[in-house]
Amino acid sequence: MSSIVYAIVFKGEIMEGFQPISVKAHLAKLLKADGDRMKMLFSGKQVVIKRTADKAEAAKYTNALKKIGADIKVKGIKAEAPAAKPKVATPAGVPAATPAATPTSESPQEDASVVPDVSGISLAPNEGNIVEPTPEPPPPDIDLSGIEVAENDGAPLVEPKPVEVVEIDLSEYSVAENDGEPLVEPSDEVVPEIDVPDFGLDEPGAVLETIQEEKELLNPNTTGMTLAMAGTELLEPEEKDQEPPPPAPDTSSIHLVPNFDV
Repeated sequence: MSSIVYAIVFKGEIMEGFQPISVKAHLAKLLKADGDRMKMLFSGKQVVIKRTADKAEAAKYTNALKKIGADIKVKGIKAEAPAAKPKVATPAGVPAATPAATPTSESPQEDASVVPDVSGISLAPNEGNIVEPTPEPPPPDIDLSGIEVAENDGAPLVEPKPVEVVEIDLSEYSVAENDGEPLVEPSDEVVPEIDVPDFGLDEPGAVLETIQEEKELLNPNTTGMTLAMAGTELLEPEEKDQEPPPPAPDTSSIHLVPNFDV
């Protein structure tokens, strides 16, 4: 009995529309590949990334790798199952042979040293595709029996538009010789002369100081001034307002009533 094994194959080719540096970065992250393995994947040789007997798993891996831009191919390989060993009859009275114990994960021998028996597996030729290709649409059937190509009679396909040529009479004009005079008379405007001091260029980033206008400092005479204590009346009696204070307003007719609206 034979079964199909799906091999996911990569030859270092990149799908159209993807950048190689981006594809390599995503592929190294997805496959957890180091530098040596990345060189092997993009060496141009056919490399089998994964083998699986599950068609759905093969399609899942293929879609994931194609999304990052890797041009992946899937090949179906028919694998012949190893034939079952015939049972040997055991004579009566003779104890049956006990099968050898299968090493478990607790065995001191590591799993990596166990070599599977592949003597019963052979590679069959690739027969067809996993997914049937989409058939090409039939060419359109266009009836051209009523169309014929006419002979070239030299006539243009588009009639040229008439262009009106403007004729200008320049017979009365002539070019005079250059006698050195300017075409435009210069103006008599006097350009003012500006007295510019001796400027210099400072280094980039230097802090420029603003030149302050020189002013004469005032020195008033304060010998006749004294400071009074806080709360002292500063006005002399004759400086105060001599008018009597205004009379108090008459509030006898004003009555206050309680406000019950509050």
